[in-house]
Amino acid sequence: MRRTRPRLRSSAQQQTDEQLLVLHQAIAEKLLANPQLAAPLLEKLELRYQTGLIKHWGYIRWYSMLTQLDDADLFRKALLEDSDSMRRLRRKTLLTGILNEEERQHLHDHMFT
Repeated sequence: MRRTRPRLRSSAQQQTDEQLLVLHQAIAEKLLANPQLAAPLLEKLELRYQTGLIKHWGYIRWYSMLTQLDDADLFRKALLEDSDSMRRLRRKTLLTGILNEEERQHLHDHMFT
């Protein structure tokens, strides 16, 4: 098993990761309130995997998260995990299109005020 040291992140990377975490918190709540939104995400995940746009470990992580929507605490814990691997997945998120422009703008306004 490969062991890695936590990567040092610049302040810009830390700020980006914090913003992505806020976005993913809102996405988590919307997905939990509307679990039917997961089906198209699973299709998108499968397509990305079949076309080589996502690695096997990323595929497994996203798949396991999206199939855990019936356990809200487990889903939130997995999606919002503070680890190098989850920060990388959130940077190239599968969860696009869940929040509409108004929701994204609302979050943006609150992050920068």
